[in-house]
Amino acid sequence: MKTLLSQHPLHPRMQATHPFFDTSFTPYYSDHIPGAWQVTRYEDVVAVLSDYATFSSEYIPKTDDNVFTRNLNVTDPPKHKHLRALATKAFSPAIIAQSEGWIRQQCEELLLPHLSTGSIEFVGDFALQLPHRVISRLLGVPDAEVEKVRQWIIAVAGDPRVIGVEIFGRSMQEMSIFFSELIQKRTAHPEDDLISQLIVSEVEGNRLETMDVIAMCVAIFLGGYETTKSSLANAMYIFSQLPDVQAHLAAHNEDIPKAVTEALRVLSPVKGFPRIAAKDVMVSSAAIKKGDLVNVSVSTANKDESVFAHPDAFDMDRANLNQALSFGHGIHYCLGAPLARVETRIAFETIFSHARVRLATAVAPEPEISALVYSLKSLPLALDKI
Repeated sequence: MKTLLSQHPLHPRMQATHPFFDTSFTPYYSDHIPGAWQVTRYEDVVAVLSDYATFSSEYIPKTDDNVFTRNLNVTDPPKHKHLRALATKAFSPAIIAQSEGWIRQQCEELLLPHLSTGSIEFVGDFALQLPHRVISRLLGVPDAEVEKVRQWIIAVAGDPRVIGVEIFGRSMQEMSIFFSELIQKRTAHPEDDLISQLIVSEVEGNRLETMDVIAMCVAIFLGGYETTKSSLANAMYIFSQLPDVQAHLAAHNEDIPKAVTEALRVLSPVKGFPRIAAKDVMVSSAAIKKGDLVNVSVSTANKDESVFAHPDAFDMDRANLNQALSFGHGIHYCLGAPLARVETRIAFETIFSHARVRLATAVAPEPEISALVYSLKSLPLALDKI
C-alpha cells in the first residue's frame, strides 16, 4: 500500500534512535515543561509501561482544583487497583452487549443519507458522531448538554502550545462542575446509565468518592469519544486505499476485528503515554533522572521493524497482531477497549454491507492538532453503493 501519514514530526528520528531528550515535547496539561525523554523502541515501551513502580503515572502535579489529577489513568497502585475494580464493575461487558443493537441502528442512521449522494465527509459525518452518541448515552449525558461536553473534550485533548493551558484549565473546571451537578441528580434519582452505576458500585464495601466519579466521567468521555473517533477515521483512511480488503471484509465480517487491530497499529490513534521517573534509571543507553518526564511513543513502537516485519504495510494476517500497543499495555490497558472494538466492528460491518469507499481527493488529509491523539481533521470519501 502507499506510504501513510507520519504521526509525529520526529517519527524518522524516533525509529532510528535510543531514548532521547526532546526539548520540543509539550504535555497537554502544561506549556512550562522543559521537555521529555522519548521512549520509542517496542521493548523499551513495554518495559516502561510494565514497571509502574519506576515509571509513575502520577506525572501531573496534584491540585484540589484539577479533577483530572484523580483520574484512573494518572493514578498508581494501590489506589489505581481500587478505582479500576469499581470502574470495571460498572463498565461491564453486559452493558456493552446490551448496546449493540442500538449502536447498529446509529450506524445505519449516520450512513444511509449519504448513500444517495455518493459521498461523505467521514470524520464529521460519521467518526465524530458515532462515539459522541454512544458515550453520551452510556454515561447518561442529557441530549441538550452533549455538544457542550464535546467542546470541553476537544479543548482538553488539544495541544497546549496552540490552545493555551488556560483553556485546558477552564474547560476542565467547567466540565467538573457539570458532572458534579449531574452526579447530584443521579444520586437523588438514579437512571439506567453509567453515572448511576458508578455512584453505587462497591468493591469490598468501598464506593467512589464524588471527585473520583467526576474524574472517571471525564476520562471515559475523553477516551470513549476522542480515541474512538480517531480509531474510526484512521482505520477508514487505510481501508479506503485497499478495495480488496473492503471486499474481503464485506464477505467475511469475522475478520473485521483483526483488520481494525492492524489498521490501528499502522496508524495508531494514541500518540503516547506520559510517565514520570520515580528514581534514577537506565533505559537502553539513556540515563533518566528521578523526576524526568518520560513519553512512551506508542505510534513508533507499533512501527518497530524488529517486532513487526514491513511495519508500514497493512497485513491483517500477521502472526503477532495482538502485540500491537494501540490500546496500551500493563495495568493501564484501555478500560474502554471492549466498547471501542464493538463500535468499530459494527461501524465497518454496516458500511461495507452498503458500499465500497475510496478517497474523494488526491490531497492528503490533514492531522488534527492534539497532544493526545492522532486523528484527521476531515476525510472526504466517495461511496460506491452496492
